[in-house]
Amino acid sequence: MKMSALTGRLAITITLATTLFFASCSKNGESSVQTSQQSLTQATVEADASGEIVYDDVFNNVMGVNSSVGIGGTGVFEKANTDQPGPLEPVTPPCFTVGFEFLAAPDTFPVKVTIDFGTGCTGKDGRVRKGKIITVYSGKMIKPGSVAETSFDNYYVNDIKVEGTHRVENKSSLSMVTFETRVINGKLTHPNGDFINWNRTRTITHVDGWATPWNPTDDSFSIVGNGSGTVQKGGKTASWTSVNIEPLIKRFDCRWIVKGQQAIQRNDGPQGILDFGNGDCDNKATITVNGVSIEITLK
Repeated sequence: MKMSALTGRLAITITLATTLFFASCSKNGESSVQTSQQSLTQATVEADASGEIVYDDVFNNVMGVNSSVGIGGTGVFEKANTDQPGPLEPVTPPCFTVGFEFLAAPDTFPVKVTIDFGTGCTGKDGRVRKGKIITVYSGKMIKPGSVAETSFDNYYVNDIKVEGTHRVENKSSLSMVTFETRVINGKLTHPNGDFINWNRTRTITHVDGWATPWNPTDDSFSIVGNGSGTVQKGGKTASWTSVNIEPLIKRFDCRWIVKGQQAIQRNDGPQGILDFGNGDCDNKATITVNGVSIEITLK
């Protein structure tokens, strides 16, 4: 089925696992106030990226449970790391359990699915997860109108506590595969007490390759949305909003975002522009603050 095939390809290719590293320098005589302003803007960019990483991982796990509720095989349910060169990783037993509770039995839906990572579970991506992801599915997620709403029970990723609500809705039509994802009152808390409060809405749309379902290599996806948050880091607090300047473009045949621009506006401070390039498949992007551009590496 075309919808099923494209939904699978969509979920596999849209992960935004982007940890941003960038170095800054200051001119001689630059005031400590200016340096502080730059540092706070940097903190908001890093916070927005951290939110994308953690909650996109939730999306992949929600969609990846199996083909009865999602499309199966994404996130922690991926059997092997197939997007990297070299031999496939051996298939090993998972270190998590999956439980199903049918809330209107004997009907199949709604169904509550609990992914329990116990006291520590290291995934193929190297992340250590613990606690529970709990998702209620209104219907099979390849069906337009279906909703998956996720909450968290003492859930951690690499010792960062994850809270809030994650919501996915299939808004596809007969001619286009589209998902809307929302992070509602998200919160990420680090062991040292630093935290991020985050809300985000995003629409993911299949834009190229629709006519060739047998050839996923020509597929690409448009990602648009906006968000807002507050970060506390090192005793200082900053708030920001983010929005697309140009839609972000993700190709099936490349693990990186290849094009598009994101604006991250710190309240009462300078704006950062994140530019993913001109379409080349690489792990480089550029951030510009106050007219100064710095190349960053995506991981």
